[in-house]
Amino acid sequence: MAFFELNGWPLFITVTAVAVVLVAVTVLVLPRQRRPGVLKYVLQLVCLVLVCLLVLAVCFLKLNMDNQWYSSWGDLLSSGGGPVTTTDAGAAMVAVKAVKELPHAVYSTGQSQPTRNASFGSQLDPSNTSGQWVYLKIAGRQSGITEDTTVWLPPSYMHEPQRTYPVITAFTGFPGDVRTYTQAMDIAHHIKANVGDSTLRESIVVIPDVYPGNNDTECVDSTHGKWETYVSTDVVSWIRGNLRVSTDRDAWATLGYSAGGWCSSMFTVRHPEIWSRSVNLAGYFAPMYTRGQEWKTANPASYDLAKVVAREKPDVGIWFFSGGEDSISVKAVRGFEGSVSAPTGLSSNISQTGGHRVALWEAQLDPGLTWLGKTSPAFAPVAS
Repeated sequence: MAFFELNGWPLFITVTAVAVVLVAVTVLVLPRQRRPGVLKYVLQLVCLVLVCLLVLAVCFLKLNMDNQWYSSWGDLLSSGGGPVTTTDAGAAMVAVKAVKELPHAVYSTGQSQPTRNASFGSQLDPSNTSGQWVYLKIAGRQSGITEDTTVWLPPSYMHEPQRTYPVITAFTGFPGDVRTYTQAMDIAHHIKANVGDSTLRESIVVIPDVYPGNNDTECVDSTHGKWETYVSTDVVSWIRGNLRVSTDRDAWATLGYSAGGWCSSMFTVRHPEIWSRSVNLAGYFAPMYTRGQEWKTANPASYDLAKVVAREKPDVGIWFFSGGEDSISVKAVRGFEGSVSAPTGLSSNISQTGGHRVALWEAQLDPGLTWLGKTSPAFAPVAS
């Protein structure tokens, strides 16, 4: 019945009303009971506990309606979204042969000997063989922005000083936290698992903070800062100057979830000279600002990716996933795919059920990374 829908107003209003009634009973009725004994105190305690639980339930239901975490009771109790249906648009994403040696510029001492690179300070463990996270700030000369950035260096990085790596530029959602990648989704584990399964080459991950403070920048150049310039110019320049990465665009990909999925596809579509592929987990294809943070841009139409791909046809590939009950993301990709034509390619993957939540996206990291290793010669694993 619609009344019992997890993501609906009737249930929210009912739970709120019950909570209000219990508060009234606890405050106005029970203290007036003059019967001797402890029963009235027990009833007060029970009512207080129930009120606390109902208040938590009201908060959860409201946040769930706003963010579409769980679309139904079945989604709440499920760990996955069921079968996935794939639809392709534009250029076919075909399997490619790996490039053994990735093209690169001459490496500096700071690149070939990372422990001597001042950017990392003393964080690096020179004996590490399992991969490691490092945390630093990148100052943007062109954008004027200085923000936190998190970098994952793969297991072989410290011991193969002349090896060149592809790089994944990753973006969190809004509001988001880098710990979604380092802990909840554990992207390092998924990369190592795919390397072990020979579906992906060892890759560097760089996660710039593009949503600092509680500001919904949408990664654009706007009245709230030049965030697109910060990433596409300043962060990219830092990566090229400090990490052993390839100069080949095929060795550069973006990845993001929710609002970060938008950033992922936006950077790839608008900067195909830098990034060749995008993994977009439940994102969208035009800015969706938080109410009250509608930042002004010089040319808003230029951030409508459907119009951009229809007009410019960038040579990029996008792998998209959404839970089938995540209405905002599903609607976004359906509105976008009609504008895609070769050489742009889109692989749209929609699960049978599932809302807007991290556990669902984490389950799709492996398919997304496998697609990356299958379609990019620079991310494809090299046979030993």
